This record gives sequence, C-alpha cells and structure tokens, in this order.
Amino acid sequence: MEIFTNLFFYIEYVFWFVFVFSIIVFIHEFGHYYVARLNNVKVDIFSIGFGPSLFNYIDKNNTKWQISVFPLGGYVKFAGEMYPEKAKAKKEKYYKDLFMNKSSLQKASVVLAGPIANFVLGIFLFIIIFIFFGKNHTSPIIGHIEIDSPADKAGLLKNDKILLMNGNKIKSFEDVYSSLDDSIFEVIEFKIKRENKEIDINVYPEKKLIKTFIGSSREINFMGFEPLFKPLVSKVIKGSPAFNAGMQNNDIIVQINSKKTDSIREVISIIKVNADKKLDFLIKRNEVFINLQIKPNLVLNENGEKKGVIGIQFASERKKVDLFSAVLESIQNFLIIIKKTLIAFVEIIFGKRDHCEVGGPILIAKVSNDMANQDLVSFISLIALISINLGLINLFPLPLLGGGHFFTYLYEFAQNKQVTKAFYKYFQSIGAFIIISLMFFSIFNDIYCRILN
Repeated sequence: MEIFTNLFFYIEYVFWFVFVFSIIVFIHEFGHYYVARLNNVKVDIFSIGFGPSLFNYIDKNNTKWQISVFPLGGYVKFAGEMYPEKAKAKKEKYYKDLFMNKSSLQKASVVLAGPIANFVLGIFLFIIIFIFFGKNHTSPIIGHIEIDSPADKAGLLKNDKILLMNGNKIKSFEDVYSSLDDSIFEVIEFKIKRENKEIDINVYPEKKLIKTFIGSSREINFMGFEPLFKPLVSKVIKGSPAFNAGMQNNDIIVQINSKKTDSIREVISIIKVNADKKLDFLIKRNEVFINLQIKPNLVLNENGEKKGVIGIQFASERKKVDLFSAVLESIQNFLIIIKKTLIAFVEIIFGKRDHCEVGGPILIAKVSNDMANQDLVSFISLIALISINLGLINLFPLPLLGGGHFFTYLYEFAQNKQVTKAFYKYFQSIGAFIIISLMFFSIFNDIYCRILN
C-alpha cells in the first residue's frame, strides 16, 4: 500500500510541475509567436515540450501547433531561423517571410517578446490576486514574543504596534519582514505605540542561520516576535470534528471555554492540550455569534507526542484594493522580484549565498505541489513569481538565450550588417553548451539540496 501512496505522491509532483511550467512556457513562446506574426515572419512550429509530437494541429497559416513528449520547455521554429544562404533563400516561396531576412530591430523585437510576455503574465496575475483576493495585510501589532529573545530583552511587549523601523514607516507586518530582509543589522531602531504612547526602543537582533523551505541555508535577523494573527478560518476539512460541529470557512474564533482568543497561537495552544475533551467555541460569522461544541481528535506529531486537532486551517488577513492600486502594487511587486533575483544571482556567484537557493525542476515540482495544496492565492502567486524569474533569466546576455540573441541583433543594427554564418553557428554551439551545463547543474543541485541533503 505504501508503494502506491509514494507513487501517487510522485505523480502529483510531476503533474503540478508540468501544469505550472507549461502555462509559463506557453505564454513565453506565444510572445515570440505573436510578435513574429506582427512582423510577417512565417512560423513553422509552435511546440510545448521537446522531442516527438504527441498531439498536433496545423492552422490556416500552415503553422504546426504541438505538444511534445518531454515537457521541459518549448520552442517556436521560424522559417529561415538558422541563417539561410541568400541564394537558396531567394528560391523559397516565403523569401520575405523568413526570420533572418527581417531587419535587425524586427528580429530583436521577436526575441524580446517572450520575456516581456512572462513579465506581463506575472503582473497580470498579481493584479487578479489584489482585485479578487486582496493583498496580504497583517496589522503591525506584536502577537507573541519568545522569552529571552532580542525583542524580549529590548522590552517589546505583546500588543505593541510597530510604527517605524530604522526611520521607515511601517503599515503592515509585511513591511516589518521586508525591512528585516534588507540586510543583517547590528541594531534596529523601533518606534512603537503602547497604550496611546509612542516609545523608542533599540533591538539588537541575533544573527541566526536557518534552513529555508527550498532547502538552502540563510542568515537572518532573529527578533523573536511574531504578528497578531487573528483566528480567521480559511478551510474546514471534510469529516473533521470542526466540520461535523458546523464550523465554516471565514468563521472567526472568538472564545474557547469562555477564554478570549485573540490569535491563532492561542487557539492552537488550547486545542493542542485538550484532545478527546469537549470544548465550547464561540465563533463570529457574518456579525452573528454562534456557539459550537467540538471535541478535538487525538493525533501524534512528528516527534510522537500527543496533541489535539479539530481539522481547520487559518487564513492570512487580506485587504482588497481598487484597479489602479492593484496595478501599482503589481508593478511594485514585479520590480521587487527583479531586484531581489538579480541580487541573489550576484551573491550566489560570489559565494555570499547558498547555492541551494538555485532551483531546477525538482524544486519547481515540490513548490508547485505545496502551493497547489495550500490555497489558490499561493498557487497563482507562484506562477507569477516563476514567470517573472523565467523572463528575467531569458534576458541574460548568454548565447542561445533571448538576451544573447537580442544583443546580437543590436550589434547587427549598430554595424548595419548581419553577423556571419560561421559566427552564428559558433555562437549557437557555445550557447547550447552553457544551457546544457546549467540544466545539469540545476538538476544535480536539486538532487543534492532537496533529496540527499
């Protein structure tokens, strides 16, 4: 039975990897295709995946649309893409439609269109999230402080509201995380609000090495506090004690056994130690208060310890925004991702960051599966993130990548002549070697970081 369970587990990983990657690759290649058609370039093949065709369709423009055996990318094959000799090209029916017979700027626009399409997809998905689901907005109120942590030693207290960090205005706990992520600090200056008084407090964070969810190691500013997460139910698992008692999505847990529950931590701590004991819940549903009686199930955690669970998941607080704000927020998200990705690449190259932060197909499969099983917002956000990263990487000035082609065509434009056929073949060969090497590195790096380590 365990064999079938593991088999299903791996099939699920593969499915979500193929699903996510195929969407992103399709948009990327469609960008190339669309701008090529605008420039009257004949397109022979539009393929999702490599290798032999599984399914195909030939449209009225004689372009073959196909899904191929190996779903590790895709391509658009233009007529005359591989530098045809002019004598031969003139005899061809589509001489004017050949890719290499277009102007340098036309060719540059075609290769640039793929990455731009990925950027547009990422921004569009963020806009959808912000309009229909809202943006993460956890109030900058401290909900818990660990004993003897830097925050505790500095004198921060539960329910303190963070106003400023190192002079930067804090509107939400997302701003707190962003500030802590900027750099490793010796001291962080806080301005907090406590009982209508504003207080300045200096906190000396600990430098702490952690394992991230992708398997890499990273040094962080450890503060020892967390936000006040309100106990808003996002999912009630079918057949669970909470489900059987009538709890629903979007319920807010107000009290348990007459004890006020302001945070998720408080709810979990009560349920955890009351397995097989009936608990009286007071919940708020659409401004109406409802009493429920729930008996937590007894389960064992990963350490073999007993704990109670009722079968619910909690939601992060989200704040819906208007269209204009959604567009601005999405563009800001896009720019932040670009900036952080470039910084990460430079730091990895110079050994300042863990090589395990580089991910390949195994990491994409793992994270895709995790996000798909978490919630729709996380899953859509992942597609947006990978799409933007793929677009950026494709712009790197390496042979065979879009960036390499783009700068080649800009060079042609500046010199007012095409590069030679010999140079083009040499350029492509170097590119193929680099890309294949990077693919092998990402796969072996995945195996080392995500499986062996």
